[in-house]
Amino acid sequence: MPDFENLRKALLCDGEPDRVPLFEGTVADDIKKQYLGRELNGLEDEVEFCMTAGYDFVPLTIGLRQTLRGETTGIMGTRSVDTTVLEAAEANYNPFKKETSTRMWAEHGEGIIRDDASFDAFDWPDPDDFSYDTVERLGKILPDNAKAIINVGYIFTAPWMLMGLEPFCISLALGEDLAKRLIERVGQIQKKVVENLVQYDCVGAIRMPDDLGYTTGLIVSPRLLREHIFPWNKEIGDVVHKAGLLYLLHSDGRLYDVIDDLVECGFQAIHPCEKASMDIAEVKSKYFGRLCVCGNIDLDSTLTLGTPSEVEEEVRMRLRTVAPGGGYCCGASNSVPEYVPYDNYIAMIETVKQYGKYPIRL
Repeated sequence: MPDFENLRKALLCDGEPDRVPLFEGTVADDIKKQYLGRELNGLEDEVEFCMTAGYDFVPLTIGLRQTLRGETTGIMGTRSVDTTVLEAAEANYNPFKKETSTRMWAEHGEGIIRDDASFDAFDWPDPDDFSYDTVERLGKILPDNAKAIINVGYIFTAPWMLMGLEPFCISLALGEDLAKRLIERVGQIQKKVVENLVQYDCVGAIRMPDDLGYTTGLIVSPRLLREHIFPWNKEIGDVVHKAGLLYLLHSDGRLYDVIDDLVECGFQAIHPCEKASMDIAEVKSKYFGRLCVCGNIDLDSTLTLGTPSEVEEEVRMRLRTVAPGGGYCCGASNSVPEYVPYDNYIAMIETVKQYGKYPIRL
């Protein structure tokens, strides 16, 4: 049975919960369909997957992430896709055509916003017009003791997707007004989205997906993040905390230089703690009691190229070395895309269920 209070206790680092929670931001539709043994036909099936697989929540996406990535459903999942690159200039309201599906590994080149004129001409969405009806419907069908976790984020990502990564970073470094205007507009929209979301009783947490780093370091300097991005994270975090909800960050990459800043912004957990980027045990040791660590099961090798027994071995190691004391949620070191073998996904979640009961005895 779902138990969001168990997840909440882990995310707040409030001692050891009853069990180590499972945590993912996205699971591929192919895997969900195989798990349920049928096609997915709406929100009810998404809820059934999350609950039967062992999650305490259902993720939804609301806000500019829908606008820029063409995520029309906003549901936990990814489509089967090609690994071609979408040009940033196509990153408009819905870059995906119904008959085409493209994985946005990265955007490059010049974006759709190039100057003040294109900024003013862009059809900026009204934050009151996003699909909050999905949140309302979810609240009616969620079982007792389950909640929604809403993905908002994109304070850093949306501006560079609109400008193109290189032009945005150069503009930001030079202190030009265009990059600042973009961040300001994005921050205003996403803050209003969060203000709307916290009104729904079914919402238990706001999650901010916003990749800040590469495997070896941050995309831009800590100074620029502190000056332009983190103030918005803090403002949004204040809204979340005032509502009594949890505030979570998803960011790939090596974040050591700004973890203290993230704590100051009010984030209570970081996900996915990529194995190639950060030592999750080190992060937990240093920030124990202040920051829950989530994820870290290796998507680069074990989950994708390993065997179910190797997945089980790695999960058991994380449970043994990171879970004691609480403050840990287990899952992939990014997400569960369609190329993760189904048996490896099952090995991960079933190993957590079998060995993740507190006190950990491994």
